Amino acid sequence: MNKYDTFTPRFVALLIDGIIINIVAKLITLSFTSVPSILNLLLTFTTANLPYAYSVFLLGRFGQTIGKIITKVKVVDNASESKIGYYQAFMRDVVPLTIVNLALILTLIMVSGEDLGMYEFSTLGKVFLALPGTMLLIWSILEIITMISSVKNRALHDKIADTVVIRTEVS
Repeated sequence: MNKYDTFTPRFVALLIDGIIINIVAKLITLSFTSVPSILNLLLTFTTANLPYAYSVFLLGRFGQTIGKIITKVKVVDNASESKIGYYQAFMRDVVPLTIVNLALILTLIMVSGEDLGMYEFSTLGKVFLALPGTMLLIWSILEIITMISSVKNRALHDKIADTVVIRTEVS
């Protein structure tokens, strides 16, 4: 088996990591059920960025998330296949991280000073709110296309960060 044949393990790792992140996010939000609006905003920012903090920390420190450890794949530098650092780990997530945070800022601007219980978004407001999700969908599709069309199965974020995902056990 080719050490770059990582599409399926990466997908399974993404599911495992998603479950872990959702559990942690739920625990965080359950801890703050009735909080003032400014703390609620901080909570939203924290939970929205949790997947990226999880990924950057674990990949920068170990080259693997928990899901990647379980599925026996590792993120390494593309040229040397050595351990990556926090910069490359961050660059892997820079595009979705930017989209998510711009969406948070846009939403904050749109609803600032409004009573959220009574707030009704205009048609243009609804389009603006749908835009980041659409951008993330397009990003995800481009990730898959670049991964399946690359010799080393490098997704777009791998190309940006100059990384590659390899199997830790090759049979």
